[in-house]
Amino acid sequence: MNSTPWPAVDRSFQFALAQRKPTPFSHGLAGDPRFSLDAIARLGDELGAESISAEKAAKPLVSADAGAANVLEVVAVSDQIRALAANDSWFTLLNIEQSEHYRDLVDQVLEGMAANAGLDPRTMKRRMGFVFASSPGSVTSAHFDIEHSFLLQLEGHRRLGFGGFSSKEDREREVHRYWNGSFGRLDTLPEQTLEVELSPGQGAYIPPYTPHWLANGDSTSLSLTVTFFNRDNADESMVQAFNEKVSRLGIAPKVYGDAPVRDRSKVAFMRAYGAVKRRIRGPGTSASH
Repeated sequence: MNSTPWPAVDRSFQFALAQRKPTPFSHGLAGDPRFSLDAIARLGDELGAESISAEKAAKPLVSADAGAANVLEVVAVSDQIRALAANDSWFTLLNIEQSEHYRDLVDQVLEGMAANAGLDPRTMKRRMGFVFASSPGSVTSAHFDIEHSFLLQLEGHRRLGFGGFSSKEDREREVHRYWNGSFGRLDTLPEQTLEVELSPGQGAYIPPYTPHWLANGDSTSLSLTVTFFNRDNADESMVQAFNEKVSRLGIAPKVYGDAPVRDRSKVAFMRAYGAVKRRIRGPGTSASH
């Protein structure tokens, strides 16, 4: 049984990361008092309603409106979280690294994993943490994220399904929708390629741009997801953001990977553009869905 809080991976994980291959693992955070239901409720109060998203627990795996019809109002965060067993809700606490106590834990999870895998932790940028608290029978709709993600199950049981895009064109269509408001929510369910059973102390690496979805068992579920960008997915996301900007001018740009020299130029432009924006506006706060 893994007693460390970070994912128990070895040096073979370098290949999985490079190839974006979903990978199950064990971890030692289950039962940690920082992730009791009461501790999560207090963290929700600390973060405030602007860092909480809530949805109905029971919902379809896919939706054409990017989940808008399932949104719930956050009224009394801690009370709503404590009542998860009976209130048919699905909560996300966004960017828990805003709390110093939990920011240290996010770093510990990633740096411990990196040490075991032989990875350089300095390559892991824009580190973020998210706590998911959901009622029995909850569904996490099919979607993809652009970050590297480590999902650590803390309480309850869930099934994690993975799928793949049917074609390059289908992938590009969903990437376009991502940058135009879908935030990765899929409107069709991909064919399942892998299913992972998650219980407390188990987890999975979820690669960027990999469709996935979750279904709870008959008890409340608590989980932690820790994410980061490295050069690989950071460059891809910057090229996509650049392409969306120029496509609005009526230009049809090459998709990421089709023209590596152009990709490098796009990345350089977006890095310079982002630096100018930060100097003018100051640093922003990251968020996820």
